[in-house]
Amino acid sequence: MKLLHTADLHIGAELAYLENLREGRKYEVLETFKNICTLCVKENVEFCLISGDLFDSNAAANEFAEPVFRYIRDTKNTNFLYVAGNHDPLNASSAFKKFELPENLIVFGEDYETVEFPEYKVRATGRSFSHSSMEFCEMEKMPQDNFINLLLLHADFGASDGAYNPITSAFVENCGADYLALGHIHKRTAVEKIGNTWLSYCGCPDGQGFDEVGEKGVYVGILNKDGCRLHFTPCSSRIHVVKKFDLSDAKNTEDAKKTILDALLFEHGENYDRNLYKLTLVGTPENLSDIKVPELLTELKSKLYFVKIKNRLKQKLDLDLLSKEISLKGLFVNRMLEKIKVAEDDADKKQLIDALYLGLDAFDGEVAYNED
Repeated sequence: MKLLHTADLHIGAELAYLENLREGRKYEVLETFKNICTLCVKENVEFCLISGDLFDSNAAANEFAEPVFRYIRDTKNTNFLYVAGNHDPLNASSAFKKFELPENLIVFGEDYETVEFPEYKVRATGRSFSHSSMEFCEMEKMPQDNFINLLLLHADFGASDGAYNPITSAFVENCGADYLALGHIHKRTAVEKIGNTWLSYCGCPDGQGFDEVGEKGVYVGILNKDGCRLHFTPCSSRIHVVKKFDLSDAKNTEDAKKTILDALLFEHGENYDRNLYKLTLVGTPENLSDIKVPELLTELKSKLYFVKIKNRLKQKLDLDLLSKEISLKGLFVNRMLEKIKVAEDDADKKQLIDALYLGLDAFDGEVAYNED
């Protein structure tokens, strides 16, 4: 059988960090779901597995349910299987209970439910959240016959307890599924096998913030009794990028802008301007006052869809003078300069220099906990 596995689209999420761009971005995430449906047609997908949090909330679902259900209805040759997640639980306010559902959409209830598709020799089981939390519940092992067994869960795999349907490796080993389609964790995992069950988190198909960087997408491929061959297919409308720029060699604002834009073009190609960027400026420019960060941000905003800047540029310091201070800071600088002097290669030297300046920032109380 040909399947597509997706989850955690969070359609309708507020995305407050985007300010005036957030409304447009909501509809881009909706468009990502439409693109997933188009991919189902292109790839001749027989089963699209959606493992929870299709909508960011039931309130958001009421706004976006009509187009979502229309896209599913129009994807006639694909069976859509859905388990509700903790963000869009299957309660009285759920769009899955308030709207007329497409005939090719199966929504599993709050207890384990099983649906069979004899024409495909496929059996599917799922369990939905009915509230924003859900305790673990054992399930009967799926029948072991010539049917392909699918299991859909919005769950916290690897957790021994918790509020988000914690499941263990022992549960997976005993469930009897050929493939367990997981949702809830937004970071994609490899397709792995535990016992006789293949499983994965497909991750979110479109990043929701700067904690979800890089290319996002879905898993598509073939599942049968002999194996599971799924491949990652990108489908995100834009990607989030977190990057640090050393502007020590930049002479002025224009030079800093060129350094940044040239690097982004090189790394992300001609469509680099579509991405969302969170940039940290570091380094010790010779003439720090010639780099006007507010002006730089304005220039970058005119070139990029979205960008925010953290300014960590520092005035070049007389380290030899600092090392002679009779203070803890002076002692620290003196020891670091000694280490830099005997460093064996350029990489070690650079790391030590970075550590020196990070340490000086710490003395000034400017380093956040766990900052890299």
